[in-house]
Amino acid sequence: MCVLVACAIAVVTDLRARSIPNLVTVPLAIVGIALAATHGTLAAFVSIGLVLGTLVVGTFFFTMGWLGGGDVKLMAASAGTLGYPDVVPFLLYTALGGGVLAIAVALATGTLRPALAATAGMLRPFLYKGTAAPEPSAASIKLPYGVAIAFGAGLVALAHTVAPFLALRIPL
Repeated sequence: MCVLVACAIAVVTDLRARSIPNLVTVPLAIVGIALAATHGTLAAFVSIGLVLGTLVVGTFFFTMGWLGGGDVKLMAASAGTLGYPDVVPFLLYTALGGGVLAIAVALATGTLRPALAATAGMLRPFLYKGTAAPEPSAASIKLPYGVAIAFGAGLVALAHTVAPFLALRIPL
């Protein structure tokens, strides 16, 4: 529940100012780790590991210009609060929501073709060794990725309540 509240606040601030404040992400991370600690030391360490692991991967995405710093911190705090195994569908649903959001924004702004070309350019170094990634365009659109993060958290919540078919079966 606290992830959904934090995501709702983040969506509002992200849509208004394209920023997710630390006053949302830091308390969420602390609450998540504290809640995990009530289930034992191992659960607390798993929560801390999820926060740190998501921060490390997210920092890579941040340095590539794919995510904002607040987005990374919100995802990390949410991951630590949701815990394992819910973190897996959360991250998958968030990525799916981000893709849908990117397509919707590109369609709405008439920039779908340049957006697809830019995406192909970002993938080029991974597909063809020895090529450099192009510099991000100054005209690139900054997505309010807090919306995608809220989408991921919302689908995980629905999977636990009225839409159990959304639950992904993760082997332990």
